[in-house]
Amino acid sequence: MIAAGLVDNMSFAINGFVLVLYLNALGYSNVIFGTLALVMEVSQVAVLLGSGFLADRFGRKRMIIFGFGLGTLGMMHFAFFSSLPAFLAASVLLGASSGFTGPAFSAFLSEKTTQRRRKYLFSLNSIVAHMGSGFVTLVGGFIPMLFTSYFGFASEPAYRMIFMTVFLLRFISIALMIGVRTDRPRVTRAGGNGAERKHWVLMTKFAVPQALTGIGAGVLILYFPIYFKLRFDLDLSTIGILFAMQAFVMAGITLYLPRMAEKRGSIMITAAFHGLSIIAMIMIPFTPWLSIVVLLFVVRASLMNVPGPIMTSFMMSQLPHSLRATAQSYTGFAWMITHAAGVFIGGFIWDAGDLLLPFLISTTLYIISTAAYIIFFMKQDDADHRPSFFWPLLRHLIRK
Repeated sequence: MIAAGLVDNMSFAINGFVLVLYLNALGYSNVIFGTLALVMEVSQVAVLLGSGFLADRFGRKRMIIFGFGLGTLGMMHFAFFSSLPAFLAASVLLGASSGFTGPAFSAFLSEKTTQRRRKYLFSLNSIVAHMGSGFVTLVGGFIPMLFTSYFGFASEPAYRMIFMTVFLLRFISIALMIGVRTDRPRVTRAGGNGAERKHWVLMTKFAVPQALTGIGAGVLILYFPIYFKLRFDLDLSTIGILFAMQAFVMAGITLYLPRMAEKRGSIMITAAFHGLSIIAMIMIPFTPWLSIVVLLFVVRASLMNVPGPIMTSFMMSQLPHSLRATAQSYTGFAWMITHAAGVFIGGFIWDAGDLLLPFLISTTLYIISTAAYIIFFMKQDDADHRPSFFWPLLRHLIRK
């Protein structure tokens, strides 16, 4: 099952990495990329509103396979067509794919282990996903160079070959998922029906930093390939190496992060990592040396993203069991809506040629988001100075 999720995640990773450059090669503006990203995330949010119930009602495995199928159709539009209507259809299908697959996959995966080992299985899944994203981004960066240098392709069909490769890979994820033992459909009541006012206030506190981060990430992060191309004139293969380095470093840090959080507290570790990430991010546009910028880029991405799993775990610990799925949807909705808006706004900023403003916007929003975590949750931090068994158990899972 983890292998099926890995292949699916790899296809989305390479799509997000290459798409903005592919659109530029076709002559589309960055506003078009922002529009497609907005459509994709709105589609995902719309599906998320009911996908959890459908997965419980009709079976999580069926919902995952259905989502994988939609993603395959979406990738087909990128692989075989080059018109804007086809790209819009692809964005709708890929967004719906994520919306159907995400909640069902998490719920289905949680049933494949015991409660005691569940967070370690999710950590292992996260590590595998990071490693896969790094590998496919690294390889994807060299595919266009291979087709242009050795086969005489122009840049446009060379980029398209990446999407054709991803399209074929997605059939592997469907085949792997079909081989997983079927779960039994069941009907469950919505978790949010019995929510008290204090729980909704608490969920909103978790959603506010997510929303702020979503806007900041949308304005800047997806446009980093464009940034490196415009400022340093890097080719796709070199940019691919940078994104691969980022993924590999994130996988390495994830091995040790839960143990650090147990000793120092989830909020303390998250705030510290985010703070260091913000410092690295604001240094990037003022640093003239490419080697230092690359280092700052990897540090920024790693420190900002790896605390995600421990913050999710912290949120779950603060809420009753019946509201945890509701909270996950609530905070996910807050992030995706604002992220989509940020990507759309970012298209206009990058088209204007301003390479500094996105960094200033993102830095400001990230600072406010980190401060919100500290203000809202520092008193409830979960530091535990008892000996941790995270690393031995995770090591055992990896060996298995």
